[in-house]
This record gives sequence, C-alpha cells and structure tokens, in this order.
Amino acid sequence: MWYVIQTRTGDEEKLACMIRELVPRDHYTECFYIKMESARKSEDRWEIYLCPMFPGYLFVDTDTPKDMYFDLKKVPKLTKLLKEDGETFLPVSEEEQKFLEDIQSEGHIVRRSLVQVDDEKQIISAEGAVGLYLKNVVRQRVRKRYVLIERELLGEKRTIKFGIRLEEDQLMDV
Repeated sequence: MWYVIQTRTGDEEKLACMIRELVPRDHYTECFYIKMESARKSEDRWEIYLCPMFPGYLFVDTDTPKDMYFDLKKVPKLTKLLKEDGETFLPVSEEEQKFLEDIQSEGHIVRRSLVQVDDEKQIISAEGAVGLYLKNVVRQRVRKRYVLIERELLGEKRTIKFGIRLEEDQLMDV
C-alpha cells in the first residue's frame, strides 16, 4: 500500500535518497516522487523538462507502515508525515493509487499526452493520461501546452496539471 510523506518543495529527490540510505529496505518496497514532463517554448522549438507533479510529496510503498513510521523519525528534519486520526501516516486510497498508477509510465514519469484540437483550439481527443481523464479537464491552455484536471486526491479536491503536445510540435530534449 502507498503512503504519503510531505517535505519542502524542491527537496523531493534529496529526501528520497536519504530514505533509501537510512531506512532498512525490508520496511518498504519503493520510495519515489512522481515527475511530469513539461514543455516551454524556446525560439521556434519546445524544450522538454521534468518537474515534480506533486511538489513536496513523496510516496512510499510499504506493508509495514508502523515500522516505516518509526524509521522515518530517524530522517533529519525533512519530513512531515500526513496523518489521519488513528493512522500512523496517510495511506493513499485504492482508487487514488489506481489513478496515480494509470497516469505514470516507467520511472514514475507522467509523459505529455498527444492531443488533437479543433479549429477553435479546443481539445477533441487525447492519448495517454489526459485521454484517460479527458472528462475531468477544467482548463485547457493549448498554447502553453498543458491542461488542468480536477480530481479527488490525498483527501481533498485538487487541480492537477498535465503536459500536452500537438502533432506539429518540434521537440528539443533538455
């Protein structure tokens, strides 16, 4: 089962490395944060880069949350465990975990989704993560190459950003 660990925005990789060094491997299967592919226009090309999809949040897959909870107390002042009443720390619900598994690819990366737009630049179809949750799109910024999807996640309604791409985009990997 997945659980949530909160840290300072920008410290996701640092904390994940510390957990891998300080916490016994038999107390968890995996510790990770989800990255998303984004794009920004540079002259006449699109620069592709990765950034945290949920800044300040890590996920840990563990069957022994109590052991993991006490192990995380050894990690220096980077963590704040999201807790619910009676829980050692906040579990990700099965539905939320399925959503997170559906949107990401290998390496916990949410790739940009290929979209097709009509003459008014409205998205009419999409592949990938956006295609799976197209009905949840609340805002489209085709020119900026992203959409916002509204979804219940980690106990509250959130607006989640997803990168998109068009067929005509010329790519330049960064």
